[in-house]
Amino acid sequence: MKDEDYWQNQLPDPRVLDGISKGTSLIRPPGGGPKKHGAVGRGPFGQLTMMGLLQMISLGERLKEELEHSHDDNYVDESHPFVNRGKLFTPNKPLHPSRVKVMSTDFPRTVQSVQALLTGLFPDAAKLENTPIEIDLQQTNSYFIPDPQPRQYKQQLALERHLSNRPHLREKEVKLRKLAHRVTDALEGHLGDDAKGVSFGIGEEKDDSLVNKRQPLAWAQLAEILVCLHSRELLPSALSKEDVQAVSDHVAWRWFENLRHPVLAKSAMWKFASRLVENMQRKAEEHDRHVGAESDNMEMMVEEYEQECIEEPWLCIYSAHDSTLIGLLCVLQLEQPAEWPEYGSALKVELIREEDGDRPTKALQHWVRFSLNGQVLRSTWLVDDNNEPATMVPLDRLADMIQSEHELFEEEGANDSGLKFSWKDGLLKEH
Repeated sequence: MKDEDYWQNQLPDPRVLDGISKGTSLIRPPGGGPKKHGAVGRGPFGQLTMMGLLQMISLGERLKEELEHSHDDNYVDESHPFVNRGKLFTPNKPLHPSRVKVMSTDFPRTVQSVQALLTGLFPDAAKLENTPIEIDLQQTNSYFIPDPQPRQYKQQLALERHLSNRPHLREKEVKLRKLAHRVTDALEGHLGDDAKGVSFGIGEEKDDSLVNKRQPLAWAQLAEILVCLHSRELLPSALSKEDVQAVSDHVAWRWFENLRHPVLAKSAMWKFASRLVENMQRKAEEHDRHVGAESDNMEMMVEEYEQECIEEPWLCIYSAHDSTLIGLLCVLQLEQPAEWPEYGSALKVELIREEDGDRPTKALQHWVRFSLNGQVLRSTWLVDDNNEPATMVPLDRLADMIQSEHELFEEEGANDSGLKFSWKDGLLKEH
């Protein structure tokens, strides 16, 4: 984009960035950072603005409210289904930096975003300075986003092109091609010289065979630019908020339509989703190992467990991208939200322990619940007793679903000879 001076002035003062970075340390692989992704941006573009930084501080403050309970441990409110009203931290087991694990993609804006969130989560800066939080950036660019450059599997680009070439997607693209060209043309005065050399997104990687043809900007790029301009009332006069909505709606539809296919969802997001599930499994096993069985030394066991647990993460925070949210919703097979996730969105994944009423330390089952910006998302792959999509899923069944195998055939209903792609044992194969 042009007018770098204007956009540079939207960025936080270096002293502000220095302030939010205190109490955090960045962990990169010994060999240095990752290859630059097309979405990183250049100069002030693709950076976190002051407006965005303040949004993330507010998100941290809201998260603190949601997680902290003012009563002591095991407070029971008969009107609420969960102990401690479903809040994770109590005065006896407080929110503390040592109980938090943080990972982020290695983009300046995502690192600064999570540093701002931690500022809201820990308003007492001394806590962070005394117990710094590591932000793990190691290899995250390769699996925290569904469209890493290069892809995790060399066959993924072929799979994306195959899915994007399905008749109903081609028909929609033809129908909206005029809109893409009109918006691209209207943005001409705002675009920098290298804008059309940027290409990213599921099914939107640059196709060298079209290099000499007049092409509009990629949908994901159009959406980012329009939302940014619209939020500052800088839209060109030829464009309207309805155009912004139409482009955003199509980007969301396109990404969901491709990523909801289980072969692509697993190819793009399996590694990240597996990490989430494995973290929850370890936490559940840790509890069962320490307090799951009755013992004459139960009181001592619980005390030792709590002392040990101060070093284990109770809260895992992952800072990534809107496309990450879309990818996770698809691989976890959750309900699709009505709109593309807005800036500062948060997907909360809660591990819930169902206890025996007579023996509270005995876990009957571990459940997982998902919510996006406070709205519970139901699982489309599992139904409850009323045959409705489940609002919580058993952890063991979620783990089985994440590891399940999938196939994609050349045509619906084709036999094995028409097998095009398959996902099995953590690997994508093109046939």
